[in-house]
Amino acid sequence: MSDIRKVIYKSGELIDFETVFEENTRMRTGVPAHKGTIERVDYTTSVYEDGKTYPKYCYVYLPYGYDKDDKDKKYNVLYFQHGNTCEPSIFSIGGNKPMFDMLFDSGEIEPCIIVSVTYYFDPMGDADQRVLTGMVPAGDGGWEGIKGNYYKEVVEDIIPAVETRFNTYLEDPTPEGIKASRDHRAFSGYSRGGAMTWRMIHYDFEYFRWFCPMSCSTRGDKKRGEALTQEEVIDYVTSPMKEHPELPFFIFASNGGKEDIAEMTNQMKYLTKQDCFSFGKDPAVNNIYFAVSDFYHTDYLVPYYFWNSLQTIFKGV
Repeated sequence: MSDIRKVIYKSGELIDFETVFEENTRMRTGVPAHKGTIERVDYTTSVYEDGKTYPKYCYVYLPYGYDKDDKDKKYNVLYFQHGNTCEPSIFSIGGNKPMFDMLFDSGEIEPCIIVSVTYYFDPMGDADQRVLTGMVPAGDGGWEGIKGNYYKEVVEDIIPAVETRFNTYLEDPTPEGIKASRDHRAFSGYSRGGAMTWRMIHYDFEYFRWFCPMSCSTRGDKKRGEALTQEEVIDYVTSPMKEHPELPFFIFASNGGKEDIAEMTNQMKYLTKQDCFSFGKDPAVNNIYFAVSDFYHTDYLVPYYFWNSLQTIFKGV
């Protein structure tokens, strides 16, 4: 395609494998012929062990052609966690929704439902401080006094609220039912949301088959600024695969250029060489890939990353 610009790093330049990132330039410049819709889903969560119930919400992108009355047509679900200072409407209300429309407009990528979620408790009420620093109450493990139980919120509250409302593969919203439909569910995140995606791999491996961490390394369960050793990183990421060798999975990791998070590339150098991983884009034989763009660091470029990962995830299920 003439609209595709490729960024290629040969084996040995960044990691021990060749990496290819495709930039579909029409994602930004094209006008989608078909447009999806956005719905807000409200829910409550009480997973933070503080005796409180929090009202929260997420935004759900429904691709063009979605028909709520067509129960025979079911959709895979991609959950997206935004980065620091952002909030769930980044790609929906007043955000960059046309890029999601363009993502599926060519017909080369199978449409899926995209759910924009948040670890913040009151992203609009805390808007002034959130926009400046992002450091407002959140459940992803980065806020003192609040347990990092957001990974529980996703499974116990968000997935049932979303997937029972729309035409998905979830038949039973119990933990066992969510595990049974993991083949049709992905979790992704950018920057601070990328760090959260690595946590989801560690804690919620049984509930998701596909993971797309973007532009952030894992810090495990440590606080900001606390470094992990190489051995700690390997153990944190691979322990769920070793505990559940019967479960297929795929990690499609992505990073940007020199102005992005370099530590992610450093971690991928040795993670991709672990025995439990097979590098490549074919989910039938591979389970990890790393694509490196030349982009700077911003959530607004996430649809470009999805153009790459969605050519691999959900395939063959």
